[in-house]
Amino acid sequence: MSSIRRRGEKWQARVHRKENKPIVKSFSNKTDALKWARNVESQLDLGTLAPKQTMPRLMSMVDRYVVEVTPTKKGESQERYRANQFRKRKLADMQLDKITGEVVAQYRDARLKEVSPNTVRLELAFLSVVFEQCRKEWGLAVSNPVRQIRMPKPGKPRQRRLEAGEEEALLQACRESGAHYLQTFVILAIETGMRFGELAGVTWANVNLEKRTIYLPDTKNGSPRTVPLSTRALNAIQTQPRSIDGRLFLAKPGSIRSAFLIALTKAQATQHDSKNFLRELRFHDLRHEAVTRLFEKGLNPIEVGMVSGHKTLSMLQRYTHLRSEELVAKLA
Repeated sequence: MSSIRRRGEKWQARVHRKENKPIVKSFSNKTDALKWARNVESQLDLGTLAPKQTMPRLMSMVDRYVVEVTPTKKGESQERYRANQFRKRKLADMQLDKITGEVVAQYRDARLKEVSPNTVRLELAFLSVVFEQCRKEWGLAVSNPVRQIRMPKPGKPRQRRLEAGEEEALLQACRESGAHYLQTFVILAIETGMRFGELAGVTWANVNLEKRTIYLPDTKNGSPRTVPLSTRALNAIQTQPRSIDGRLFLAKPGSIRSAFLIALTKAQATQHDSKNFLRELRFHDLRHEAVTRLFEKGLNPIEVGMVSGHKTLSMLQRYTHLRSEELVAKLA
């Protein structure tokens, strides 16, 4: 069905098919509008002209992605969090073909006023994979607008290391904690550089006390690895009771995080005369500490990478924070 109507000084031709988006075009005179409408109708009848695809809104595709793709990924909780962040934005209600590079650039600039560049980079990376899924797997004729803009520069890597007295105070607070496992958990983090999730998932079946190793079958980068244990780490593990379900640490990850934060706050309170004592320390900083100590013990980059799981030298460098005074001592 087609219709012709006057719009100002133009004639608008409109061709409509049921369940399809109308095809509209404007002309200077009515005759041209009629000819165009008849031609479009003829092409639709013959099947030589496919009606323009009606694009879904971004949030519906984000929701579908979270249901179908996110559960298969290791960063499931992070992706769900970012999906929820998009719900609060006007971008979520826009149709995919209306989200251009310019629109995404405006979103980027607005978010940079609210959060850190690294957060914006992660949000844009999530938006990008959603568009790629729509384009490659779900048959939607869209381009990826994130590829058309400049990504924010990555922030400086954290360089927080344990200072004098901090490790002792932290471990003392862990010993006094109601979580009996916490001291062992923290010692293993400092000695092995294992990620929080890797530590929380260790099972006794993958601990070899004779060979002094822990086997990690499932890691963040997808490659299993075997982590060697120092004497201190080995002794810490041997204080843990065996459990029926086979896990080294029985507590759930959320409970472990809470216990660590409580112990950290208690340890901070032991030094009233120092505002910086254990301030701004995060659990992941213990991984930085561990990697740096491995280098200080004389291990080469390949050996350290085998322990930490880093595949590239550039990533390993981000986790290494050697103190200049110790380098001076080596040069001397």
